[in-house]
Formats: sequence, C-alpha cells, structure tokens
Amino acid sequence: MGVSVVAGCRVTLLEKNSAVGGKVAERRVNGFRWDVGPSLFTMPQILDRLFTDLGESREKYLTLEPLSPTCRYRWADGYQFDENEFFWSRPDSARLLRHAEGLYNLSSSAFLESDPSELWKKVLNPFLLPLLRFLPAMSPFRSLASASRHFYSDPHLQQFLQRFATYNGSDPELTPATFAVIPYVQSRFGGWYIRDGIRRLAEVLLQIAEKHGVEIQTAAEVRSIDTTGVTLASGKKIHADLIFHNGDVLGAYQKLIQHERAPEIASKMAKPDRAISGFVVLLGVKGKDPTLAHHNIFFSDNYPLEFQQMFRENRPAENPTIYLCISSRSDPASAPADHDNYFLLVNAPANTTSIDWAKESPKYADQIIRILDQKFLPGLQAKIVHKEWISPADFEFRDGAVGGSLYGWASHGMRNSFLRPPIRSSVIPNLYFVGGTTHPGGGLPLVLLSAEIAVRLASKA
Repeated sequence: MGVSVVAGCRVTLLEKNSAVGGKVAERRVNGFRWDVGPSLFTMPQILDRLFTDLGESREKYLTLEPLSPTCRYRWADGYQFDENEFFWSRPDSARLLRHAEGLYNLSSSAFLESDPSELWKKVLNPFLLPLLRFLPAMSPFRSLASASRHFYSDPHLQQFLQRFATYNGSDPELTPATFAVIPYVQSRFGGWYIRDGIRRLAEVLLQIAEKHGVEIQTAAEVRSIDTTGVTLASGKKIHADLIFHNGDVLGAYQKLIQHERAPEIASKMAKPDRAISGFVVLLGVKGKDPTLAHHNIFFSDNYPLEFQQMFRENRPAENPTIYLCISSRSDPASAPADHDNYFLLVNAPANTTSIDWAKESPKYADQIIRILDQKFLPGLQAKIVHKEWISPADFEFRDGAVGGSLYGWASHGMRNSFLRPPIRSSVIPNLYFVGGTTHPGGGLPLVLLSAEIAVRLASKA
C-alpha cells in the first residue's frame, strides 16, 4: 500500500472483517486488553523504512520500547535463564552468533529482501563470497535440531535453539539449520513492545492510509479474483489494474482465483506439510507473580513428541510447550490494578476437519492451565478471574487460514523453506500475494518485506 500511494495510484483496501489488521488484533473485556496476534516485534528498521516510504516518521505515531530480557525460559526441572546480553556473551552462544551473523549478512539482501528469482545472482556477489564459509554449520541440508547439538551441549539450550523453528510453524528435526539465523536477528535488533499494544500498528497504518486518500471498505469479503479485478460477496465488481492479496495463498487458489489452472495449482500447493496453527488462552489473573517477565516460555519434557503428535498424528500435543506474554508488565493499562493479562499460546495442528474445536477447546484450555499450575506456577487456577480461548477453527474463520495454519507451508526441507509460493501469481499476471504464507515467510518484519517486494515487482511489470 505504502509505495503504491506515494506513486499516485488510486488504492482501495477491502477487508473481510469489521476492522482492518487481520491477525494484528486485540481483545478487550473487563478492563483487560490482549494482543491476540503477534506479540513480539523485532527488526524495527523495516517498520521505519515503511514510514519513510510514506513520507512519515514512525516516532510521530509509534513508540517502541525495548524489552530486557527479551524472553525468560523455564523447564519443569528448575532450569531457567533470561535471553539477554549476558546469555549471548556465553562462549557457546557467542559462537552461534558469529556463524549466524555471517549467514544473515549473506542472506539478508539476497533472500529476505529479494524475490527468489534474484537469489543466486545476489549470493554470488564477489563481496559476499567470503561469507559462504559460515554455511557448513548452518547448511540448508542440515536440520536445526542437528545444529542445536553442534552449538550447545546442554539439552536445555538445544531445545531453546530448536524452538526457533516454530517461528515459522515447523518441526526443528525437519527445518533447515539456516533458521538458526533467527536468534541472531533477535539478539542484534532486539525484542520490542509497541506502546499501547501491537494492535496500535494497524490503527496507525489505517490513519495514514486514510490521510493519503486510500478508500477503506470493511465487511467487504472478496469472493473471486480474475484479471479484471475482484468480486465481493455482495456481488459488487471492483475493477483493478493491480491486485494485492494479503491472505493465505493456498486459500486464494482454492476458493478465489478464477482460472482453469487454479485447481491444479491448489492441489500441488496442498501437498507439503502445513505449518502448525496456534491455540490461545486469554486469562485475567489477580496478583502479579514476580517470577514472570513480559515474555516467558515453559518448555515441555519431550520436544520431539510434541511435533510428532501435531504433524504425524494430527492432534494437539498432550504436554505442549507454553508461551506466556504478559503485556501489562510493560503497559500497566492493559490490566486492572493488581492484575495481569496472560496471553497463553501453544502450537496446535492445522486441522479443522477431524478435530471438533468447539468441543475440545474448553478441555484443552483447562489442560494447559493445569500444566502451568502443577509444574511452573502453583496456585494459578485460583487466581483466574477471566478465561477464554481462540482455536485453529477461529483463525480459519477470521483470517481465511486453511486449517488454521498461521504460516502456510511448514519449513520442512530446503525447497519448502526457500521456494515458498511465489509473490506473483503464475496465472493472473496482475495479482500479487503478500503476507506470511508467501516469500520470505511469517512474522511481522517478513510480512512487511513481502509487501515491499510485491510492490517492487508490480512496478517493474
């Protein structure tokens, strides 16, 4: 949207739901406020670049607050550590960062910020060739789980590094070791909280879009896409020279794209593993536990079993690793006095066909709370004053995510990791995809990069 507006295009934004923002959403009830989508922001320079492209200053609209620690990690055996400068200065962690830095410098402009068609041209830049020495330890033909054992001898720290596969909804035993670059990005660029919540980002971009004359239509679900434009569920036809689809690429080929080859493409696109979904529990909790940080991870005792149950058995993990975000630790207005807002997230299978989430969700929410109460946070259940949940079925309904998958393809193997569904449609030449299910991947910074690349490709067409 940004560069398109600056270039003088007339832009119409069509939003399926009643409010813009997609997964960047929030929930408010009884004085509590939760971000119910992304909760950690990194690579702020990409966000700053977007505002610059719009002729705006990010600082005028958004305040980014650094988090220290970035995250607190805990195990049931009592082992724990904070992800901070001290942790990254450990000899083993510093060694990991040296390799990851070389890989990041090699891949940033060549992969993250470019269309895959330009990959080898950029990688073989003579100035980047010396960085190829960092590839063996983080080879795309080696798994992230294998790399974790290469860099760390402690099983706890191996599990810590393996968890970064879940940033793209994947199994660390099947995810390429190159994903070890993620902790480097997090350590170099930091973890940030957007004051007043990450939802504020969507509100600000809406404000700027309207300032630049973008026509915003909410509750305007698109039912079909062809070379001439889109047709809404209401039957209204909107003609367009360029179309940008911010949603699940597979879902677009299955349900929206009007072309004789769309079913064939959708069938091929559905074959790779789908990235996992998420199951969210929102809690209002009385009191403030001093052992908790803004971001917390409570690891399971058997990480491989978690992924086996989700990917191979297609069911929720019995003893899942639990992520807990408490934004009220940085933003007291997010909860009533002497209360905290707990956002609990566990990985869940992208399965909305054989699992009845309406039936299973209450039981699974209680199971997650029970794990925390018994292993990590004694007395938690007695302090809960509000409880609700969001299931994969909700993500599918709200966001059009096939099976509730949050990232489209799982990053299993080199091809599915680095040759994701292309940004430009192969059958509708004026259709471009942006978001976490296309190149370069999931997470707010990469979604912004996908939009940059899409606009750049469209400007060259």
